[in-house]
Amino acid sequence: MSSIDKDYKEFKLDNGLTVALQETPSQTVAGALRVNHGALNEEKGEEGIAHFLEHAIVTGGSKKYSPQQTDEIRTNFSHKTFSTSLYKTAFEAGMLPENTEIFLDYISDTVLNPRLDRRELEQERSRILRETSDKKSKPNFKDNKALNEAFFGKDSPQTYFILGDEEVIKSANEEDLRNFHERGYHPNNMDLILVGALPDNIEDLVHKNFSNYPRGDVSELQIPRNPPLYEASFIHTSAPDLINKDNPDQSSAKLNINLFYPTITDEDIYAAGILSMILGGGSESMLFNTLSRKNSLAYSITSLFNKTDKNTGQLKIEANIDPAKSEEAIDLIFHEMNNLREQIVVPEKVLDGIKRDFKYQVATSYETNFGRLKAIESKLDNGLTVDQHFERAETVTPDQVREVAQKYLPESRANGKYALLLRDPLKD
Repeated sequence: MSSIDKDYKEFKLDNGLTVALQETPSQTVAGALRVNHGALNEEKGEEGIAHFLEHAIVTGGSKKYSPQQTDEIRTNFSHKTFSTSLYKTAFEAGMLPENTEIFLDYISDTVLNPRLDRRELEQERSRILRETSDKKSKPNFKDNKALNEAFFGKDSPQTYFILGDEEVIKSANEEDLRNFHERGYHPNNMDLILVGALPDNIEDLVHKNFSNYPRGDVSELQIPRNPPLYEASFIHTSAPDLINKDNPDQSSAKLNINLFYPTITDEDIYAAGILSMILGGGSESMLFNTLSRKNSLAYSITSLFNKTDKNTGQLKIEANIDPAKSEEAIDLIFHEMNNLREQIVVPEKVLDGIKRDFKYQVATSYETNFGRLKAIESKLDNGLTVDQHFERAETVTPDQVREVAQKYLPESRANGKYALLLRDPLKD
């Protein structure tokens, strides 16, 4: 397995900016500037300001460039992704090597020195309100919100709505955005990652574009671990949007089951990850064989665990099922989870195959510069390289998988602790 450490360099500028560079034998460059300042850094009355600021930075120009000039500069980047999460705001781009210098010039000046042009602010305000309306207009919005609140707790930071409060967005002004920017947009609260066919003078370019910005007074955001569940929550809602209008009897219901699980930094995360793959990780998984192949209750069923957020432990089981046989399908899912807890010993051959598939998936992602960029992000966030993850996964034994199953999987539907959502097209 190719190591992240090959041709990899990580250092800090005097102002605290973390820089990670990796040269790869490619003809493109992937770049990201991440700010450790997201939606959960908002104070009361600022709901949605983090996301609004991200929009304003991208389109509102900078100290050096007008909004029109930044629009032209962005045409140099063939891939562009700008995002706001609970914890971070990220600015990503993919480009040809000759555009690396203009990327560093653009991203440093717009992110650290935004102009926040008033005309552009009004345009982005309207776009964000439309984005929020689109999000809330989705038929599953309220149901998914109820599921997350049942799982995490109604007042949990993990349920915070990143797009914010429409009234806050309607009244937000330049001063509000600058105040939020001043609190967190400093080099010592950021990291810069560049992967690909990097110019020979890449370190000089980084220093040229970032070293003159001063450090700021920032503090790390502490997000509490989501608490264990103490009871089962069953949410059964009517979902007319899922009706098969040509043949209503052949409609599919959407099933989600959320379970408490280890986080990415917990020691048993590797055994838990393998357990997730055994349970619902593909066409050879237990749930697929039982619900799809043997009983035809679902075409596909998957289990996924949260492996990105440091303090969030969550296993999600998802399937589209026959609503007329939903009780049978749910009972079978819990039956299979109990099998993993009490009866089934995972054969070494099966375990080896899952480890092989895991390596293949990572190796495939490593064949792209953005895949390597994401691996570097994981290293910066969690302190472990991909090779170190492999080493820990390799030591997982069948007994450890069973121990994790007994620890985290419910013993039965009646006695389990979980949050379940059934969106049913046939429910009145």
